[in-house]
Amino acid sequence: PPLSFILVPLISPPPELSLGEHITETIERSGSVSTLLDCLCTSDAPALWSPEADSCRPPLTHAALRNFVSEFTIPTSGLHVRLVPNDRVMIVLPTGPENAVALLAVSAYHTCAPVNAACTLEELARDATRLRAKVILATPEVADRLELWRLRDELRCEIVYLHARSEGPAGQFDLSALQDDDDDLVVVPRSTSRPSRLNTFQDQALVLHTSGTSGMKKVGSGALAKILEMNALGQL
Repeated sequence: PPLSFILVPLISPPPELSLGEHITETIERSGSVSTLLDCLCTSDAPALWSPEADSCRPPLTHAALRNFVSEFTIPTSGLHVRLVPNDRVMIVLPTGPENAVALLAVSAYHTCAPVNAACTLEELARDATRLRAKVILATPEVADRLELWRLRDELRCEIVYLHARSEGPAGQFDLSALQDDDDDLVVVPRSTSRPSRLNTFQDQALVLHTSGTSGMKKVGSGALAKILEMNALGQL
């Protein structure tokens, strides 16, 4: 495994470093890992299984997962010509293998911001505004329920649909972007875009936000609000 060297007993971190920061420095000093893709295995062992309701499908192997991530790209409609590292992508997906693969794939290239797919449009709009999201990634069902097209022009935020594949290993999917077409909004797939460069240690791969005692989600840092912005490999 690419990160097997971490299993060697680590020297205790110095007082000024957390365990996560200490592991980060150990990985960076190794010289063998510079991106999240470098951490993915290439074996044919299963990495992700289908849920029980669809148990007849084969599992996604580590090698297939790595290949999927290596070719991953998010289509755009024209609001943004191309996405780059540190562009924030909100993941609004129900639990399942596609959600797991999307979290990993988006984190490898951009800043992934997962939110609860059961949220309301108002809650999502507030989160997207605070996060300065460039993309909201959702299934067609979630997008229709929330009427995500309302946010496209208002926030200049790409609305991208995730379509789970009906055949093949669990977790793989295709993407399409919502775009204008003679005053109508239509979903147009674009699969010819080249992948963005991969995140490195200097890029933000994941944004998590929590709620305080008021129940309102917080974005920021300090005593009352907390956002955990992980480096591409720092604490994943």
